Amino acid sequence: MKNCLLLSVLLITIVIACQPKHEVSDFEKFTGRWSLHVVETQADSISGWEPRQDHYKNRKGFIIYDGKGGMGVHHVTENYDLYQFEGKGSLDSLSAADLRHLADNFVYFGRYRVVDSLGIIEHHIESANFQTMWGTVAERKYEFSGDTLILNPVTHRFPKMRLKWIRLNDQE
Repeated sequence: MKNCLLLSVLLITIVIACQPKHEVSDFEKFTGRWSLHVVETQADSISGWEPRQDHYKNRKGFIIYDGKGGMGVHHVTENYDLYQFEGKGSLDSLSAADLRHLADNFVYFGRYRVVDSLGIIEHHIESANFQTMWGTVAERKYEFSGDTLILNPVTHRFPKMRLKWIRLNDQE
């Protein structure tokens, strides 16, 4: 009888131990609106991260994850909103300077998927202001640090870039 009881306890322990653990996904952590804080670059594997000084210097914008798999990102150059268009009215009236200004506007929308095991979020781009991006997947390594989301485009070359986003505390 004692052996039967011991065997039963052992079997129950094995069954419980062999059941798959419920792993917590980072998917929910992305949900909400984020404001672009800084774009940084790293020249090589031994250099530190520094704010970009080119056309990515002081960019501003937003990224949003709806918590259902939809996302969008939009960021622009410093003082983008202060630009005074030379052309008036229709698109045909835009000057070369106006068109260059509009080209500094970066936006895309699509679906997203979190691959927790790799620390990667995939942006499945459905539309973008650059049509060559349509139908592509932008992979980003991610890291959370308090209210900051750090996204690094996955690339195997230097210089590398990362964008730091600050969570917005939207209250209803």
